[in-house]
Amino acid sequence: MTSSQSIHKCFHFQDLETFSDNDFASVGGIAISVDRKHIFDVNIYHNHDYYELAYIRCGDGVQIINGISYTVTRGDVILFRLEDQHTYYSFNNMEVVNCCFLPDFLPLFLENDTSMSAVVNLPEEAQKEFETLLSLLHRECQRNQEYSLEAAQQYLQLLILILRRYGSHRNAEARQWDDLFRYISQNYRTVTLNEAANRIHLSKNYFCRTFHEKTGFTFMTYVNHIRITAAIEMISYTDVPITEVWSKVGFRQAKQFYALFKRETGLTPIQFRAHLTPPVPNEDTKAPDHRLRII
Repeated sequence: MTSSQSIHKCFHFQDLETFSDNDFASVGGIAISVDRKHIFDVNIYHNHDYYELAYIRCGDGVQIINGISYTVTRGDVILFRLEDQHTYYSFNNMEVVNCCFLPDFLPLFLENDTSMSAVVNLPEEAQKEFETLLSLLHRECQRNQEYSLEAAQQYLQLLILILRRYGSHRNAEARQWDDLFRYISQNYRTVTLNEAANRIHLSKNYFCRTFHEKTGFTFMTYVNHIRITAAIEMISYTDVPITEVWSKVGFRQAKQFYALFKRETGLTPIQFRAHLTPPVPNEDTKAPDHRLRII
C-alpha cells in the first residue's frame, strides 16, 4: 500500500451521475445531489474538471483540502476549485448537499478571488436562506424543462453571493485563526492547548471559549478528530501494524485511541482494515459494489 497523499484522481462532470444516489439531478452543466454518510466511507484524494459547492446539512466530519484538515459541521460551506485536491470523512452521520457546475457557470467576480476562507460557517439565518435556494435549485434540475438551466444558474449565483458575503474580507484576526488551523493540521500529533492559545496571543480560558464558538468543538475534540482521521488514512492506505498506529498519530494511550476510533467509525481498527478488503465472491455471494463516492 502507499500513502493516501499519492493516491489521487481527477473526476469529470459527465461521470457524476454514475457515482450519485437517487437524489441526483442535473440540467445543462449544473448538478446537485445529497450525499448521506450514515456509515463511514473511505474516499480518495481527488479534484474535478468542475467546481463544487458543498453544504454540510447535518452531522459533522473532517474535510481535507490541499493537505489541511478542517473539522466541519452543520452550516459549513466549502467551494472547491478545479485545482483543489481533497477528500473527507464522516463523523456522526454527516449529510452533504453537493452542487457541482462547469467553469462556464462560475461568476466572473470569483475567477480571481482568493479572499474567501476555505470553510465558511453561515449564521443560522443565512443557513435557512441557503437551504431554501438549494431546494429550489434541486427542483429546477429535476424539472429540466424550458428555461430550467437559466433558473438554475440564477439560484447558483445567489448561493455563491451568500457564500462570498460571509466568507470574504477576512480581517487580521480571521487570517490569524486560519493560520492556527493550518498549524494544528500540520502539528496535530504534538500540539497542546497552551501552545495553540499562545500562538494567537490569547489566554487559555478565552481561547477555549472562542475556539468552541468558531468550530462547535472543544480544542481536544477538534484535535482528536484530526488524529482519528490520520489513523483511518494510515489503516486504509499503509501496512503500518494496528498496534503502532495510535502512537504514530499522537495518542498517548492506546485505550483512548481504540475507544475514540470505535465511537467515530463504528468499528475497531482491526475490523476497519478487514472491512476494506473485499471478500472473494462465490456462487452464493454477490460481489459487493466498491465504487468510491466522489462528489
